[in-house]
Amino acid sequence: SSSREACRLRSTSAKAAMLGDESETLFRVQRAEDGVPDLTKIPDIDNAGISLNLQTRFKRDEIYTCCGTILVACNPFKRLKYFEADDVRRYMGKRFGGEPPHIFATAEAAFDNIRQNEGNQSVVISGESGSGKTETTKLILQYLTAVTSNPVWIEQQILDANIVLEAFGNARTLRNNNSSRFGKFTQVCFSEEININGCIIEDYLLEKSRISHQAEGERNYHVFYQLVACCRNNPEDKLRYMTENVKWYHYLNQSSCVAIEGVDDAKMFDDLRRAMTVLDMSGEMQQHIFSLVSAVLLLGNLEFEDLDGESVDFTSSDVAVLHKVCQLLRTDQARLQKALSFRQIVVRGSASDIPLKIGDARANRDSAAQTIYERLFKTLIAHINSKTVPPEGMSKFIGVLDIFGF
Repeated sequence: SSSREACRLRSTSAKAAMLGDESETLFRVQRAEDGVPDLTKIPDIDNAGISLNLQTRFKRDEIYTCCGTILVACNPFKRLKYFEADDVRRYMGKRFGGEPPHIFATAEAAFDNIRQNEGNQSVVISGESGSGKTETTKLILQYLTAVTSNPVWIEQQILDANIVLEAFGNARTLRNNNSSRFGKFTQVCFSEEININGCIIEDYLLEKSRISHQAEGERNYHVFYQLVACCRNNPEDKLRYMTENVKWYHYLNQSSCVAIEGVDDAKMFDDLRRAMTVLDMSGEMQQHIFSLVSAVLLLGNLEFEDLDGESVDFTSSDVAVLHKVCQLLRTDQARLQKALSFRQIVVRGSASDIPLKIGDARANRDSAAQTIYERLFKTLIAHINSKTVPPEGMSKFIGVLDIFGF
């Protein structure tokens, strides 16, 4: 028995020597404190063991760990050099598990399945706010565009769509400087030759309340700060969009955080305009879009004056704000004033206008701002889809779902 055991050990050592140092771990007990690449290999799969294993790997900047076919990612909150062209080549054509855990390995597994006629594929990205879902989605798109032969304009439109969506749908939270405040399902469409020929985006649950209310230390949507920053340095745009200092706006000054360290909002606005141009948004369309953004900001500065506890009037500063809003929205000022200070009820076919109390008027103002912004957001999604939808239909798709976390 002892000789058989010695023979078995020699055989194991020989196999490990032939396979190399990395494979040697397959033939010995893998401990959580060693930070193994696959959680299913540790002897005690419990909260303590999983946490210790992830922590050990995280300290070595190994942010990815497998749990069978599931990939666990720990947000490092810093730039790592794991996502270059050499890394793409490393995972191309490799089976899942053949290389160290990586989001590129997951993307390659999905791509290989559609290439092998396994049908449509989907990658579900879940996690709490700040866990890195938005960045993970972008990395999957980066990998798929890199390993396929596509017209340059298709790749550019897909990547630039993210710039537009992040500007209008992402914000700084206490946990994340670029937190996605909406869910989305992105279908990356493939032709018969298994090359990308477009993409389709479906959005879910935009966080409308953020438009009118932000917690301390958080910001509103990026595009508001980007527009104001651009106009600060551009008198022509400042006049066109009638902007003020960022701290003047009620919808932006509820939090002391109006800037993100290391982020130039004016430069980000230039990038946004370039991306919108690539997505075939004309200069006139862009002006309409940013006029709506400015109008939403201005609506937040309507304060109203309480008349008798039952109705409201507009102060002189309110009238000045309304004048700007109506110019930007191209609407009649009298009609807008009535819509903001009265509600209408219909009884037996007869309509009656009921004045709003001051609290209701302010809630009505916020609701109007939220509705305008939400419809603008959906219009942007529809336009992006009209430009990125496959012109000749799609054979298969890889879906990327990013919805949890808020």
